[in-house]
Amino acid sequence: MLLNVKTDNLAAPFVVKFGQGCQIIPEVVWIRYTLARDTPMVLTETSTRLDLDYLAREVLQAFMQEEPMPLRTNEIRERVAHLGLSSAELRALLLNMPEKFFQEERRWQPLYRKAHRYSPTLAMIERIVRAVGAPVSRTAIAYELGNHYRRSYEYYEDILPQMAHGSETLFITSDNRIGLREWLFVPDWIEPIPYEWERPEERERAVHDALFYNDLKWDEVERYVQLGRGMDWTRPEVAVEFLKKLNEPVSNRVVGFLGWYFTLDPDPRWVFPYDGVALYEAVLNSGAYVWGSDGNWYPADVAKQWLASAKAQIQEWLQAMPAEETQPLELRQDEVEHIVANLLKTKGIARASRLLEELFEVTPKSRTFREDLDTLVNALWSDGRLVWFGFDRFGRESDVPEYVRTVPSVFEFPELPDIRNEEGDRYDVLIDPEGYPKSLRDEVLDVRAQDVLDEETPAYPDQVPDAVRIVLRPPHKDLGTIPLCQIPLGFLPDEPPLQQLTFIDENDQAYEVWLNHETRLIYGLFDKFAELDPISGAIFMLERTDQPDVYRFRYTGEVDPLLAISASRYERLLNLQAQADAMSTYHLLIELMRDHPRGADFLTLHNELNIVRRTRRERTASVLSAYPCFELHRGSPVWHLKEEDIGKPITKKARSYLLE
Repeated sequence: MLLNVKTDNLAAPFVVKFGQGCQIIPEVVWIRYTLARDTPMVLTETSTRLDLDYLAREVLQAFMQEEPMPLRTNEIRERVAHLGLSSAELRALLLNMPEKFFQEERRWQPLYRKAHRYSPTLAMIERIVRAVGAPVSRTAIAYELGNHYRRSYEYYEDILPQMAHGSETLFITSDNRIGLREWLFVPDWIEPIPYEWERPEERERAVHDALFYNDLKWDEVERYVQLGRGMDWTRPEVAVEFLKKLNEPVSNRVVGFLGWYFTLDPDPRWVFPYDGVALYEAVLNSGAYVWGSDGNWYPADVAKQWLASAKAQIQEWLQAMPAEETQPLELRQDEVEHIVANLLKTKGIARASRLLEELFEVTPKSRTFREDLDTLVNALWSDGRLVWFGFDRFGRESDVPEYVRTVPSVFEFPELPDIRNEEGDRYDVLIDPEGYPKSLRDEVLDVRAQDVLDEETPAYPDQVPDAVRIVLRPPHKDLGTIPLCQIPLGFLPDEPPLQQLTFIDENDQAYEVWLNHETRLIYGLFDKFAELDPISGAIFMLERTDQPDVYRFRYTGEVDPLLAISASRYERLLNLQAQADAMSTYHLLIELMRDHPRGADFLTLHNELNIVRRTRRERTASVLSAYPCFELHRGSPVWHLKEEDIGKPITKKARSYLLE
């Protein structure tokens, strides 16, 4: 084969004759195209290696977007959202490319990070770039090196350009991206001394040697030489123009050879304008071509075909996911130590279910979720340094608000004033419940009459309901609390004594509340109750859900008529409250009943009396039952005031049941 070549510094062309060149053995299978001038490129055969290498490159670069750290599958998915991969597809890719990725504690890392800490820096840089298969930014490599060698990334960012320039295996672009010199056409072995440049056969030998050392032969480049002739190869941008002229995959070494060949100056002084890095950078930054793992440039639209082909392969992998993914979680002691140590440094309550997802990629949809959750909860509970707050919640003692540990003072019962009649007897008597009217004995046991520090001994019902009706009374509305006396045992978790629950209202607003079995109160609904218009008697439904620590707590919009209090009535009660210190329960009930000319139920009177002054059920019931001025008509639950009997002593029957 004879070729006439004319360079700028030669007055006449010289003839180059090539013999047999070397055989190229590619490391990966190439994508082949059928080509037609002025017609779209058609893909006829795909290489899974190219497709997957491209996808792996995108995922590896996602690890470099921030400081180096292990990532969960869903974290990686967020960083490569442009690829349109689901978590399952991404996990299948990671599992099936062990030469690129590895998994620890259900988090993923690039395999290149698994290198000895004392490995040479240049070797580590090459390891990173080779794994990615494309140029990597100086900053990204600096962060990786800083993390690996435990030094500041700024140190490596400063020295990387010098290291790359002086390396025999690396190059760095003008915009600070580091690649492998093996991707370029490298004529470094061709020096002026071994060749007699005045002789054409020596110039032929130099070109022949340059091709040989770059794994090329004349038969492969001859066609491209013809097509590249006449183009100004002193400009790096001509490489892009050349590729557009071909519209087909082309090896970057071929592009580099053309840049070297057409700027080759056989002058003995060796004027050598060839810059392989500049040619590579011009194509890379053009946006018109994508770099393939086989060392070829491909038109940018091929990336979509690679992605589609890779996804098809991933779908096959999904059908045969490894058995390890469905095995129950096993925790090492060092893992538990790490989790507990982090939680002890973190404020707030932690959820084991969230830790499962964040640390081990186990979601509620996972087959082993229940077993894994039990494993983690038992491990945290057994460690003993964290406090268990029910179901999967753990925290520190300091994470518990102090107010949920005590009964608010407003629920305490004040000492009654010692007010007596003319005979010297106290007005506020206490009688045995046997002396109550029969209907009153039942009303005293009504959960609406009971309250904190004044309730019946709780007992388990024959059957625990799925929903409970709760009627809100003062002062719970103002404090954001619920008395447990209105909730049967077994409806809420019995253990631990202090626990956190989630209440979700009718608007899907979630409230993190505290349940204290010792104080018999639920705390944390102040904001919810502040929205209510009813002062007293608002009716709520508390309903179970599938989660043992989550409940539906919805306001029905209804008000219990026996506990309802109007704004004007409430103001009247507050005025009476100012006089309560000088009045007996007997006289307070008389004042209350005078405002109910048609009578009032026990629940109504007891509720109003507790707004005026905190009073126990047995005291209210005893006073109503003992004095003749308080009358209960036969067959009716309504109490009436008999004005003519006010001032009369307790009845003879009541005296026989007198306790104090």
